[in-house]
Amino acid sequence: MHATTFSSLLFLACSLLLEVSVAFSAPRSPTKGGRRDFLLQELITVTSISSALLIPTESKAFPFQTVERRQLELCTATILRLKYWSENVALSIQRNIDRESSSSSSATIIKGPYMEARLGAKAALTGKVGGGANGQVYQIASFQLKACVKDALFYSNEQYTQEIKTASRGQKGQLKIQKQIVDNAAEDIIESIAAVVEFDGLDNVQDPSPRSSLALAQYTDVKATYVKRILLERTIPACNTFVRGFGTDKMRLVERFVARTYPNELPLSLRAGGAAGAAGG
Repeated sequence: MHATTFSSLLFLACSLLLEVSVAFSAPRSPTKGGRRDFLLQELITVTSISSALLIPTESKAFPFQTVERRQLELCTATILRLKYWSENVALSIQRNIDRESSSSSSATIIKGPYMEARLGAKAALTGKVGGGANGQVYQIASFQLKACVKDALFYSNEQYTQEIKTASRGQKGQLKIQKQIVDNAAEDIIESIAAVVEFDGLDNVQDPSPRSSLALAQYTDVKATYVKRILLERTIPACNTFVRGFGTDKMRLVERFVARTYPNELPLSLRAGGAAGAAGG
């Protein structure tokens, strides 16, 4: 409340107090008794408002408002799709590095998977898509990765809270370890993807859009190898750990869903034979 509002209320309270004191000091009559009761009630109301201005309270305009969260299956499916994309783009980077010296392809084509990795990582974290992005990057921009990880962790914490209440002493220790593993995996997913964006200072997740032309101009095989290793050695293992942390049954369910719904996103290792098994399982 502003100081002006408080002063006005204080003045009103004092005025009413004066009227009440005059009313009570005057001889009582049937008409004035009702007036005194009315003034007294008004004084109580204004005094209560004035007190509220002096005592800070926590504002809870919507005490029963619920937060809408994504389903756990959707969250873990998104993480699995991120893993598949990471594997595909990392292997494409390696293939292009291997054939660069003997290939007649243009430099832009050779650098394509590297740029997809950097633009895709930025899109996953921010939803922003820079110039030169392909269709896969636009798809990744819709993942809302951070929100999915956050919602999935909410379910993980909720499950942990329920299970810890009835667990034995030995089970409690195991539950704490499992929860920590999932928490660490969630953190590493975000950090590893951010590392793909920010590692050389040419781009960061705070910019409104990726500086793709600068990153392309500063391309080297060493940088491409670094990006490939981040995806293979950090992002993919973290995604695996995170999805498995919600149980084998749920993991298999999500794998089947992704195989059926997004067959073109499957890595080559699953398209050959594993995809058919996953889709029909």
